[in-house]
Amino acid sequence: MENRILLKARELMVLNGVRYVTMDDLANQLGISKKTIYQFYKDKEALVLAVVELELDEQKLMCQRSQETADNALHEMFMVLQDIQEMFKKMNPLTVMEIHKYFPEAFKKIQEHKDNFMHNVVKTNLLKGIEQGVYRNDIDPEILTIYRIETSLITFNTQFFPLSKFDLGKVNVQIMEHYIYGIVSIEGSRLLMQYKEVKTNAASTMEHEPIINK
Repeated sequence: MENRILLKARELMVLNGVRYVTMDDLANQLGISKKTIYQFYKDKEALVLAVVELELDEQKLMCQRSQETADNALHEMFMVLQDIQEMFKKMNPLTVMEIHKYFPEAFKKIQEHKDNFMHNVVKTNLLKGIEQGVYRNDIDPEILTIYRIETSLITFNTQFFPLSKFDLGKVNVQIMEHYIYGIVSIEGSRLLMQYKEVKTNAASTMEHEPIINK
């Protein structure tokens, strides 16, 4: 039951934003009483913290999968970019800012994840890419790691990117592509074009694939 509550809470919070999902909403969606929810989570803040921890754990697995299966550091970065694009399709763009403003303990977890796990992932990727020749050998891995980590959250700042004017998924892709193009070597640039071409062809094939009635 605890896992069922957690998964439904994540689904609602990602879709609708954290602030506007109440314990009543969650109980109604699950067909249970609020009392049952409170047996596992003492309040909404505890529930939000659990949802954030679940998301961060899954992000770690996503990064580890990319590290293990990618052909090289640039391919790893491209895979992460695709995962992020998919995530934004399902995510309410206000979610992170709402957590920042209303749920400090949960946001502290996000900050710790960013400053420790993600810092290590990005820096390791840069060092690997330099060694493999797909990134420029004159870049400073520590400076660019900090740059990449800190710009990752600016996407969610509606002061800079108001929702009335910007698609935050597109904003994130633009910022990340700017970062990637700034670090790739000539060989890396050639590979990046290949990866993008393969992705475009795959998307085109899916669009024109006939629907077969079973």
